[in-house]
Amino acid sequence: MSDKTPEKAKSTTRELTQEEAEKLIGGEITPGEFLGLSNERLYKIATLGHGMLKSGQLQPALEIFEGLTAASPYDSVFHCQLAATYARLERFDEAKSSYTRALELNIANVDALVGRGELYLRESKLPEALKDIQQALKLDPQAQRDTTKRARATLLVLQKMAEEQDPSSKR
Repeated sequence: MSDKTPEKAKSTTRELTQEEAEKLIGGEITPGEFLGLSNERLYKIATLGHGMLKSGQLQPALEIFEGLTAASPYDSVFHCQLAATYARLERFDEAKSSYTRALELNIANVDALVGRGELYLRESKLPEALKDIQQALKLDPQAQRDTTKRARATLLVLQKMAEEQDPSSKR
């Protein structure tokens, strides 16, 4: 046995100054900024969550993206990834709401446009779906993103279906 007295662990509780509290409440700083989490750190966490989402570990991915949207509520990418997770969990209303929030934060978020467009298709809301999908294709005309490639394929299928229903609609 050691003669040393165990050292008391340093407290990790952070004192909140009045100024910081006002900034946090006023939305001048995010909870993540208050906690000292850099964007680089948040995006490393997001990369981990994205890997979990892709590998089907949906509950841990959901927890990560819920935490990231709480820590950085103005980041369109985190809301988009949360939406994708909700969609995989078949929580479609929450997914559409999160995609919409991502687009409120960044109207050019191609992944959110495609994701929301696909959800509109599930609801048979063709005009809304086409609007989102076409906007995504305008923003990424070379289809460099996987979601845009998917959107292009979806659009081709929709055009083929329309032509089969109405042969006079061929262009």
